[in-house]
Amino acid sequence: MFFSLPSRLVQAVRKIMINDQGKKKIRLMTRIAIYEKTEGRKNEPVARYFRSDYIGLKILSSVICATVVFLMIIGLYVLCNSETLMVDFYRIDLLGEARKLILAYIAFVSAYVTIVAIAFFVKYNRAVRYKRIFSRNLKKLLSHYGKKEDFEEEDDDD
Repeated sequence: MFFSLPSRLVQAVRKIMINDQGKKKIRLMTRIAIYEKTEGRKNEPVARYFRSDYIGLKILSSVICATVVFLMIIGLYVLCNSETLMVDFYRIDLLGEARKLILAYIAFVSAYVTIVAIAFFVKYNRAVRYKRIFSRNLKKLLSHYGKKEDFEEEDDDD
């Protein structure tokens, strides 16, 4: 029994030792796991869409949000200046003020939509790029497992 201990120790060390192919597999598995835990969760919903669909959906929701924000700003302005507006109500050129308001709305929404479109275009491209890298790493990992020698080595270790 005393003499069998070193041979068992040698067998354990052989199982622990990793050859070069094993190191590559572990690195790939680590990269894949890190991606799935961090960026993968964020990028998965984005990468499911086509670019035009994703950006169009985000622009539509941003137009709705920008409209709500603009109406809130106008409402706040009216509340803060309600006394002045009531006193000068009949002297104000309502048609001229409506034109100014519409132009301000168009400028505000246009600027906001431009910023949102650029931001989500960058986000989409980044998500697709990371998804491609993930797929490439996954294919490399699968090609490592596709080799017959790797399966034989793994069977020998068991």
